[in-house]
Amino acid sequence: MSEKTSPSTCPFKLAGPYVPPRYQQGPITTALNLGPLASLAGNWRGTGFNAIWRPDNPESDPITTPPDQTKRFLELNLTNESFDFHVIPGVVPNRGLNPQTDLSLYGLHYLQRVSDADAPPFSTAGQALHIEPGLFMNVPASTVPEHEASIVRMASIPHGVTVMMEGKTPSSTPVPGKPHIPNLFPLPEFPAFVPGIPPDPAPPLPTVVAPKATDGNGIQPVEIPSQIPPVEHLVPEVTLPNDTAGSQSNGPYPAATIPQKYVDNPNVLLTEAIAHQNILGHITIHLDSKAVDHEISNIPFLGNMTNAFNTPFAANAFVESARATFWIEWVGIPRYPRLKADPCPPIKDIEPFWPEGSYLQLQYSQVVILVFNKVRWPHVTVATLTLSAG
Repeated sequence: MSEKTSPSTCPFKLAGPYVPPRYQQGPITTALNLGPLASLAGNWRGTGFNAIWRPDNPESDPITTPPDQTKRFLELNLTNESFDFHVIPGVVPNRGLNPQTDLSLYGLHYLQRVSDADAPPFSTAGQALHIEPGLFMNVPASTVPEHEASIVRMASIPHGVTVMMEGKTPSSTPVPGKPHIPNLFPLPEFPAFVPGIPPDPAPPLPTVVAPKATDGNGIQPVEIPSQIPPVEHLVPEVTLPNDTAGSQSNGPYPAATIPQKYVDNPNVLLTEAIAHQNILGHITIHLDSKAVDHEISNIPFLGNMTNAFNTPFAANAFVESARATFWIEWVGIPRYPRLKADPCPPIKDIEPFWPEGSYLQLQYSQVVILVFNKVRWPHVTVATLTLSAG
């Protein structure tokens, strides 16, 4: 056999020396080793909501725009979304040093795409909003270093950011019934101090009276360094009736499409979606960048400058933290004919509600905290998707 050809049983020629296939276990073994990630494989389609108070400096100029001034813009979007998950076919061996043995990782690579679902005259109607390739990996427990089993998400964001989020591996056995989806606000990050961004030399900040609870109060950006209560940038547009033509937003927003309750608590879109569903069971996956010591990397544009103490701090808008919760749900189908029971118990490891008729649903709630001009800006996305046929 020629060095540059495959065996005679292979109907094509290779450009280089023949490489035999890597030994792998079968797809069922791979699925079992994916643990709670196994049910994510496939193409998901659905709708959601995006909310952010973001910086808006289209004409940044040191003469016309002082460095301590930040223009702000409220952006709310109904969204169309897809998540395409593909199984990595086999084990990913991570090498260990005695006494730690090798770890066998299993996972999926994914592509997330989000577009605006609003109709004109919205400024972003129909536009692409986000694209994100990444990986979800099921990581076994280790002894060196000592660490519990975890799910890891590695995301690449086109702004020039890579984010790693981690969370404890949940059971692969679904919890019966509907998930508990909490209110999104208040955001726990805001009372905390941002690591690596020291305060400017200045007298102690005066005590600030906590702002009264207002509609949409949770999405307000807050000053850094934070204090308790935090100094908020109270902006009227988050109370949607105040958002009129000429406001700093992509509104005004018709109440029939984006009601006030979506801004007050974006997770209400998720609870409303499942309110009348017969959910047989669910698996909850919590992921947080703080669990891995803020493993976030940025391009140089989002790099460092130096203050009066010769201490580096971020120059432009950068990601401080990210967290997300995913709910994998088995939705029962009313009056669906019961399938014939399989006598083989192991099928329950793959189809936990067999032989009941059901379909898979994926919901998630995500908060990314941006920092710009020493202000924290919350970015919230939620969505409900179902596993499609293709």
